[in-house]
Amino acid sequence: MKRRILLACALGASITSALAIEAPQPSTTDPAPEVQSQDPSVVPNDETQFYRVLQRSAHHRNLVGLKISPAVTDMLASGDIAGAIFALSAQSSSGNNDANIALVRIQHWCNRFAMARVPDAQTQITKLPARLAPERAARAAGVIIAEEKYRQVARDSCARAQFDYVGIETRLREAAEKGDAASLTELSVFTRDAVRRQEMLQAAADKGFAPAQYALATSRLIAVQRGETTENVASIRLLLKQAGRSLNKAKVDLANCMAIGCDGHPADTAAATQFGIDAARDGEPGAFISMARMSWGMRMDRAQLLAWQYFGDRLSEAGCVGEGYVAATVMFDQTIKTLERQFPTAVERARSLAETLWRDHGERAMREQGCSPPRDRLPAGAR
Repeated sequence: MKRRILLACALGASITSALAIEAPQPSTTDPAPEVQSQDPSVVPNDETQFYRVLQRSAHHRNLVGLKISPAVTDMLASGDIAGAIFALSAQSSSGNNDANIALVRIQHWCNRFAMARVPDAQTQITKLPARLAPERAARAAGVIIAEEKYRQVARDSCARAQFDYVGIETRLREAAEKGDAASLTELSVFTRDAVRRQEMLQAAADKGFAPAQYALATSRLIAVQRGETTENVASIRLLLKQAGRSLNKAKVDLANCMAIGCDGHPADTAAATQFGIDAARDGEPGAFISMARMSWGMRMDRAQLLAWQYFGDRLSEAGCVGEGYVAATVMFDQTIKTLERQFPTAVERARSLAETLWRDHGERAMREQGCSPPRDRLPAGAR
C-alpha cells in the first residue's frame, strides 16, 4: 500500500516538481474539505506589488541550479519576458552555459503559459473557502486578479521574445558534449533514449551536480516502484542526501522516503524528521504540508508542529511560495485551524516558538526561496 501511495503521489506531481516524492493527500479521517464558497462580494486588495514578489520566487525556483542575474529574475517577475530573453541571449552567445539553459527553461515556461486554460478571476474568487478570514480572502482575491493581468502581459511578452531556437539547442548540445554538468542534465530531459538519459544524468551526478543527483534518485525510485528494475535501489537514499546539500526539495523527498522505507531500507522516522525540519528551516513549501501529513511530522511535539505551520504561513505571506500562494493560503488556514482546535493548550507555546524560529531562520528561508526584501523591511508575522 505504501508503495502505491508513494508512486501515485510521484506521478501526480506538477510540472515544476516532476517525479517528486510528495506527501499523500488527506485521508478519510482528515476534516472534510470546505465546500462553502466565498461570498462573491469580497473586495480584492490591490496585490500587484505582492504578486511581483510571488513571481520572483517562482522564477527563482524555476531557475534553480543556475547562476542568473537578479536583474533578469526581476524582469521575468514583472512580465518583461522579452527583455529577459534579450539579456540572456547576449550572455548565452558569449558562452554562458547557465544563461543558455535558462533560455531553454523560459521557452518551455512560455509554452505552458500559452497553453494554460485558467478560469477567469471572478470564478476563482468565488471558489475561495468561505471560512477564510476577510483579510485573507481579500488578499487571495487580489493575487488572483494580479495573476490574470500578469498572464496576459507575460503571454504578450513571450510572443515578442526573440528565441534563437537553433542556436540555443546547438549550444546546449555542444556544452553537454564537452561535459558541462548542467547542460547534460537539461538535455537529458529531452532525450528519448532511456539508457542514454541515465548515462547523461550519471555523468552530471558524478560531477556533484545536485539537480542530476536528484533526477537520478527520483527516476530510479519510480522504476523500482513500477517493477521495472531492482538495480541501484540502494543508491536512491544516497543520491537524495547528496542532492539535499543544495536542493531543499530533495531534503523533503528524502524525509518522505525514509519515513516509509521507500527505497528498500526499513522506515526510519526519527532520521526522516531531521531532514524534513532542515528543509522547513530553508522554507521549502513542501516541507510544511509533509510534516502535517507524514509519519515523520507526527513524531514532533504538537507545539513544535504547530509552530512550523505558523512559520510556513508567515513565509507564504512574505511571498515565498511563488505561484502557489492561493493554494498555500487555504492549506495553512485549514492545517493551522485544525491543529489549534485539536491541541488548544499548545497554541501559546507554539506562537512563542514560532517567533524564535522566525528570528533564527526566517531571513535565510526567504533568501533560499528568492523572496528576500530589503533588510529593513522584513515582513511582520502573518498571524
